Amino acid sequence: MPALTKAQQKQIQAAEESFNRTYANQYSDERWQNSLRPALLAPTRYAVLINRYEADGIPSTFTENDTRDLQRVSFPLDLGSAASEHSEVVSSGDDQTRLIAYQRASTAETAESSISEAPFPPPHSVSGSSPHLMTHWNLDAASLLAVSILNPTPGDKVLDLCAAPGGKSLSLAQLLRPANFDPAAPSLGGGCLHSNEIDNARNKRLAANLQSYLPASFFKSGEVKVLKLDGTEQNAAQSLPLGLGGYDKVLLDAPCSSERHVLHAHHKARQGGRVADEMASWRSGQSKKTAKIQAAILMTALRAVKVGGTVLYATCSLSSDENDDVIEKAKELVAKEKKKYAIRWDMSVRSGDLMSKGVEQWAESTKNGWIALPDHPSGGRWGPLFFAVLQKVAV
Repeated sequence: MPALTKAQQKQIQAAEESFNRTYANQYSDERWQNSLRPALLAPTRYAVLINRYEADGIPSTFTENDTRDLQRVSFPLDLGSAASEHSEVVSSGDDQTRLIAYQRASTAETAESSISEAPFPPPHSVSGSSPHLMTHWNLDAASLLAVSILNPTPGDKVLDLCAAPGGKSLSLAQLLRPANFDPAAPSLGGGCLHSNEIDNARNKRLAANLQSYLPASFFKSGEVKVLKLDGTEQNAAQSLPLGLGGYDKVLLDAPCSSERHVLHAHHKARQGGRVADEMASWRSGQSKKTAKIQAAILMTALRAVKVGGTVLYATCSLSSDENDDVIEKAKELVAKEKKKYAIRWDMSVRSGDLMSKGVEQWAESTKNGWIALPDHPSGGRWGPLFFAVLQKVAV
């Protein structure tokens, strides 16, 4: 493989210096260089989410090596900002979190190591089962934290607005599973999950993934639907199956700059003597452009949720432009709509309600929300994941 030219070396060095300078300014140079950047460069720490529509325990096909040193990923059930009107559907004897997930126990040695942990086996269908649903999904446990905070309960009508590839939708579906779920007659018992993705290829992947994990009857009944709407459009919410104000809970895991992916791609490319497109094309101002798209989709989420309902806005970005600032922009946009269209609702930031619920065990507070970062003192090594809890309130 030919060595990098001087021009390429200069280009990548300039991009890398700009990248480091941007996040050193935001998080402090000391933290960025000594803690956060090394943690971001380390391999992602995965958890395994068990598909409760297939089994309630670790798949029997996991070997002893697969299950060594496993620990349960567990969040309190009451992390949600407000109880659902459907919460009475959940029996007191149901599983504490209703998300069954495991990760390998973290030690000081593994936390500081750049060597990847032994991966979990890839998902598979159980031979002889019907309808051959997949057993589990591998994901960053920060995703489970976000879903737990949104806290959908059986009977809720839920929208996952930017859902591909489907890990969070699958997690939502686990929480929508009724306590009296009957495998012989699968039903969400009045609840629903609508998962949206505008990109063609990602939409197909989302549909294929959900169909591989959830009972076919969910799709036949319309309880689970895969949508293809452009969330940035002004009237997108009106085209949703439940229309304006039709959903109890909305998850918006917005498209973002995904800086950890940029760092990983850059590091891998340099080891191979190449230039990573992700770093070469990175610009310090692109977060502000991305934020405009995010704010537009967030407005669709707010229009889609009912008064009294909850929107959880999330990104895997490090940038305050794409996180706290998007919430500030949404406040401005809602104020404009109130003035222009005389809408009878407002947006209330409820992230602070989580302060008393132990979220600081996994994340640190920001102006409008929380962010889980892999250098958090807990040693969880999750994220990045920013999330803000928003409630649509009557005025």
